[in-house]
Amino acid sequence: MKKYIKARKSSHTSTVSESAKIPFFKSLGSVLRTAKVIFRMDWRNIPAFVLNQFFITLQPFVALFFSARILDALSTGAERHVVITWVVTAVFCNYGVYLLERFTACSSNVEGITLYWQLYQEMSRVMMRADYEELEKPDIGLAKERIYRSTRMFWYGPWEVPGVLMSVVQGITVVAASLGLAWPVFMPVAGEGIPWGTILMVLFILVSALYSISAETRLYRMKEDGLEKLAVQFRRSNFLYGYIRETQGAKDIRLYNQQKMIQKQSRSILDKIEGLSKERADLSSRSSGIRGAMSQAVVCLAYVSVGIRALKGVFSVGNVVQYVGAVTQLSEGIRMMIYSLQHIRMQGPHCQEYLDFIGEGDDPRKYRHRRDGKEPVELNKDWEIVFENVSFRYPGTEEWALQDLNIRLKKGHHYALVGMNGSGKTTFVKLLCRLYDPTKGRIFLNGKDIREYSTAEYQRIFAVVFQDFQLLALPLGENVAASVGYDKERVQECLEKAGIGDWAAKLPKGLKQPLYTVEEDGVNISGGEAQKIAIARALYKDAPFVVLDEPTAALDPIAEAEIYSKFRDITDQKGALYISHRLSSCRFCDTIAVFHEGRLVQEGSHEELLSQTDGQYFRLWEAQAQWYR
Repeated sequence: MKKYIKARKSSHTSTVSESAKIPFFKSLGSVLRTAKVIFRMDWRNIPAFVLNQFFITLQPFVALFFSARILDALSTGAERHVVITWVVTAVFCNYGVYLLERFTACSSNVEGITLYWQLYQEMSRVMMRADYEELEKPDIGLAKERIYRSTRMFWYGPWEVPGVLMSVVQGITVVAASLGLAWPVFMPVAGEGIPWGTILMVLFILVSALYSISAETRLYRMKEDGLEKLAVQFRRSNFLYGYIRETQGAKDIRLYNQQKMIQKQSRSILDKIEGLSKERADLSSRSSGIRGAMSQAVVCLAYVSVGIRALKGVFSVGNVVQYVGAVTQLSEGIRMMIYSLQHIRMQGPHCQEYLDFIGEGDDPRKYRHRRDGKEPVELNKDWEIVFENVSFRYPGTEEWALQDLNIRLKKGHHYALVGMNGSGKTTFVKLLCRLYDPTKGRIFLNGKDIREYSTAEYQRIFAVVFQDFQLLALPLGENVAASVGYDKERVQECLEKAGIGDWAAKLPKGLKQPLYTVEEDGVNISGGEAQKIAIARALYKDAPFVVLDEPTAALDPIAEAEIYSKFRDITDQKGALYISHRLSSCRFCDTIAVFHEGRLVQEGSHEELLSQTDGQYFRLWEAQAQWYR
């Protein structure tokens, strides 16, 4: 298993480290496909955001253009009504662009927390839809962690797609508007000779553009390298943060005086993150300063070139204002264009990771779903489930978790699975519920391979309480019903049958009482209380087959025996399967199946198995019984 995990991790890391080699147009395609996903979430967002940035960027050029016209009218002694016309037109145009900018801003909701949660929910849906087998592999967890780390560290990925589109729109708008207003500056003038000012200005613009490309590339590579260097640090940081938050962790921290050790570890992680951040900030500051100096040089040359022509009478006063302002903006616009292209290159690989994660990317292997049948499940009065020569091993391992298993489970019969840790009991339950498919052999329901049935319908047969069950930080009633809407009387009845009705009745808010202290009025619950709530949830589902996979480990032997005996009556007409290390709790079962090292070694009633003094069940029974004599 370790070998398998190591191989999968290496594969994932190599894919990420090569992200910088992805062609530009592939990155562009990934960004556009991610924009399509956001557009699908809310079709108004992307168009409104793009138009909003367009109008924001256009505003200063509108003001620049009309300012130049008004200055020309005033300096040439134009008639009063001409000046007034230009002023009124300027006011209307400026105000019109402003209103359009405000309207599109109000229609846009793609930035901030809303977009973050929309995209996060899409990832959550993928996690919930993915086969259980995929969740137990490292791939999906590593991919999710990579996406979160990229976002938290450098704001990479789908959340930044609006920003990518913003930089593209800004760059195109500024360059197009600047050239539209300043093109006469770059045109030759009759009788002028060699326009050295214009030539130098163009050269400085080109040098500034080339330097921007180089600086952005170095910054991008530094970010990508940092993302990989700090991968382990982020995982350690997340683990420590989660440990500090856990109640059990809080106990150990105090009893074992772990504060200094945790603080030292946290400081070490922070030092590495700060070191990389400082290195990146230094490079960014130097690059920004050099670019700023080049931009100022372009401005100075623009004043020289335009001023000389103005003195010769080629340009008017208004032209000087318009052309100098436009050339100044042109230099910045080219920088924006370069950044926008680099921004696409930066975000593309991370957008691709997100697309692959949600199943809309180029990698068809990601989080595949098993073949699902179409047959509906019809349980007649005498249904049975049959394991026929079933063997199973977990993906990436050579060791068999189960081998050559043959067993029948019938309606109305109660079964117990016993055996030492690692004997295959929980694996059997996973196969029974079709969380996994057998590596060899077949499982039948009423004579038909369970793979021919709809997985969702087949799994509705089972109400399972696993040993590692989970409750949610939601109201008690919703936890029991696994639904927002529920039958209050049924919930209360199930809590009573699970032996926790009196406790639930004393809660301040009854069935509406939130569990755990995520909310201010939430209540923390003990392990035993949690297990009884989980059992009540299984009862509420009212499935034909109930499985208890060691859910009563936190209960004392008497409480466990009481719950199991109640279950005998509650599930009398159903099938039931119990897994427990306390063999005394399984005595009432019709059949006890004994597992050992992945094989079914014995099967029979308690009395039959106990009479086989050379069997595994007798050895397990004697090992426990000696402590009660």
